[in-house]
Amino acid sequence: MGQMLPSKEVTFDDGKTTKGTPRKPPTLPAPPSVLLYWWMITHVDGIAAAAVAGQPQPLFPNLDSVTSWRRFELLDLPAAGVCVTDDVGEEAGYLLLSGQVTIEQDQMQVEGHAPAAIRCLANRPHRVVAGQLGARLLRIGVDTAGVNGGELAMDVMARDRLPWRDAIHGGGGRIGTRHLFGPKDFASSWTFVDHAILSASSSLGYHYHDHLEEAFVVLSGRGWMTLGDTTVEIGPGDVTLQQANVRHGLYNPFTADLDFVRVAVATPGQTFTTIDVADDLRARRPTQENRT
Repeated sequence: MGQMLPSKEVTFDDGKTTKGTPRKPPTLPAPPSVLLYWWMITHVDGIAAAAVAGQPQPLFPNLDSVTSWRRFELLDLPAAGVCVTDDVGEEAGYLLLSGQVTIEQDQMQVEGHAPAAIRCLANRPHRVVAGQLGARLLRIGVDTAGVNGGELAMDVMARDRLPWRDAIHGGGGRIGTRHLFGPKDFASSWTFVDHAILSASSSLGYHYHDHLEEAFVVLSGRGWMTLGDTTVEIGPGDVTLQQANVRHGLYNPFTADLDFVRVAVATPGQTFTTIDVADDLRARRPTQENRT
């Protein structure tokens, strides 16, 4: 792990490539013989079963972030339910998975239907109001270190707005991706919210990020997610967490498209890169049939 990497193409998360110079790679944790992946994958229904309606419930209670990511929570609101938050010190955002919401902040408001992504003004309280059928959201909070900025905004996840290209990170097939929000939209080190669709028989190749943590949220379809050396099948409602320097990738061996959201937060003051590991994951098979 201490050897110098030769010059090679390094893929960054904006989809561009650049020739790298010889550099020492980030120190990776020693791979265990069996990755205890259960704390890196959860399901929103399982979290909801233990939650109190209208109260945020952590998706990963033992989250030990190396970035400025502070909250990753499920929020289920009943019909016309209301949640008021005080986000001093944080930049908040939401993934709207079902239903309809109105978010009010500083005499402004946005309103929309699922699936959608919302970002809020940093360090300012806001109010979330569900529609008549209720709403299910994932709430994200990122430490701002006292920096103000951002804006209240919403964008929808729509297949017809995705640009398509060859699969990335050494994968095969086709993928459609679009930044709903990018780095310039945030006051914190929150880096992006992406909508993505991985075509049938396509893969997002094996790779890892230094100074970046990432999560995938599956909207529809199924796939085989690899975390470390463990591969597991994921489907609608599954949420995966890829911490910095953990190798990961995603393969869709099925006939239906895999529709998901990518969320990423970087380490403040650090430049992150994405390092591909030359494995399209098509030869891997799930190593665990069931999760508890």
